[in-house]
Amino acid sequence: MKYWLNLILIVSLLAAGPQRAFGQKMSKDMNMAAPGGPVLPLDSVLQRVERRNPAVQQYAYQARAKEAAVAGYNSWEAPKVSAGLWMTPYNQAKARELSGAGPNQLQGQAIVSVEQMIPNPAKQRARREYLSSQSAAVLADRQYRVVQLRAQAKTLYVEQAVLTKKLAVLDENEELLRFLIKLAEARYPYNQATLPSIYDAKARLEMHLNDHRQADALAAQNQIMLNTLMNRPRSEAFAVDTTVLLTASTLALAPADTAALAGRRSDIRSLDRALTTVRLSQNLEASRRLPDFGVQFDHMPFLGAGANQFTLMGSVSLPLVPWAAREYRANTAALGFEAQALRKQREDVLNEASGRLASLQTDLTLRREQTRAFERRILPALRRSYQATMLAYEQNTGQLFQVLEAWTTLKRTRLEYLDNLQQQLTQQIAYEKELEQ
Repeated sequence: MKYWLNLILIVSLLAAGPQRAFGQKMSKDMNMAAPGGPVLPLDSVLQRVERRNPAVQQYAYQARAKEAAVAGYNSWEAPKVSAGLWMTPYNQAKARELSGAGPNQLQGQAIVSVEQMIPNPAKQRARREYLSSQSAAVLADRQYRVVQLRAQAKTLYVEQAVLTKKLAVLDENEELLRFLIKLAEARYPYNQATLPSIYDAKARLEMHLNDHRQADALAAQNQIMLNTLMNRPRSEAFAVDTTVLLTASTLALAPADTAALAGRRSDIRSLDRALTTVRLSQNLEASRRLPDFGVQFDHMPFLGAGANQFTLMGSVSLPLVPWAAREYRANTAALGFEAQALRKQREDVLNEASGRLASLQTDLTLRREQTRAFERRILPALRRSYQATMLAYEQNTGQLFQVLEAWTTLKRTRLEYLDNLQQQLTQQIAYEKELEQ
């Protein structure tokens, strides 16, 4: 009998070790990083996304293309050069007879003509300003795309950090459950455990392993997606820094003021750039009412006897005549309506963003209260319940199924807490994105 009492005492001491480890694990949970490669902090991931993602790089080339087009704003039309016969009679014999020229002398004149149109400088300035605005519009679109990709990367990174925590919880609970099964199997020959409870524990272990496999698969998928965003090899392993989860309640929630939003959101800046481009396009169309100038020089050497001649002429276009003004006036009016549409679109975007921010603030407040309830009341109470049932089982005053129920409840609640924390951080990312989008 004394031998068995010593054995029970040894088993109880072994059980106390996992319990202490369980408590220490919960206190250190928020500072652990997952294995599986070098740790990439969130800032490093976001920088790689912004530098390497092809969707961002394409905007840089588009902006350079627009900037390259500006260099040709002050070009002129190509000059026209023509040559031929001018005022040359069809009947050379009669012309020679009338002029008294010799029998083989040609009558008439040759002509060499050079013509150059000179553009109006005001038109060139309007074209330069319009082309320059297109580059700025592309860069504004680039920033909008960067905000989208950063939010996507942040969401995946946070999910990966939560999965790291979940895998740690699952690993720890697997160890505890295997210990309970071994303890029950050791007690079974002495009628201190029942077969149904042992089989129940083994079934829970397999269900637990399925949860672990699912979390592993999700972590692998997230790593592939993050590597894709960073334009890295898909299978290149890295670990996330789980201290990012500590920022769950550090974001200050400000009132959703439309004036402040207009200065922060990239899509509003993009609309402002588009509005500027439309206005400059309208100015470019309106500049068509200004005249262009031209100069023409003709040189006419005589084919026969006589003096050489030349013509020097200047010209000016008359775009104000009704049949010429109709098109640019219509285009100018159309661009004015397009500018009004962009202003209304800007107003609509700000209005909807303000509403979404108010909704996200309400949801974030709820998530934070739920997280605090998990941390301060729910998890500590369930941990003490599990420890009490485990102690009762070790002292032969409790049943294994009670321990299993307490273990399952605590494990599910810990995972639920991590799910709630992930939802809180996801909403926080959505809030930050809504501020900067």
